[in-house]
Amino acid sequence: MSFLYPRTIAITRPNNAVQAGYNPSYSGLSPSQETPIASDLPASIQLKKDRGRPDTGLPGDTSAKSQWTILIPRSKAALGTIETWDVITDDLNVRYQVLAPYWNSLGYALLAERLEV
Repeated sequence: MSFLYPRTIAITRPNNAVQAGYNPSYSGLSPSQETPIASDLPASIQLKKDRGRPDTGLPGDTSAKSQWTILIPRSKAALGTIETWDVITDDLNVRYQVLAPYWNSLGYALLAERLEV
């Protein structure tokens, strides 16, 4: 941990492909059904904005959607490590789903949405 990256995160990937639309086998996101990708990564987690209440009412939905920017230094996660729909769990056991993994000269700047526990 450092002043710029005071948090620690782990990244997992859901085993089932995320699909839009009707899916009779939907079971939400479960840590037991995720593959570890990376752990003990330093990060900075910053609130981007609240988006209001989700319409679907699914088990993985939050009570109020919020978007977050999660920054990871380039020396800790190589380009291509993190993909859209990956799940991030922070040191407080809060879970986020990656909506857009963006790589720049400093490392990853992930746009993520907080998940309901």
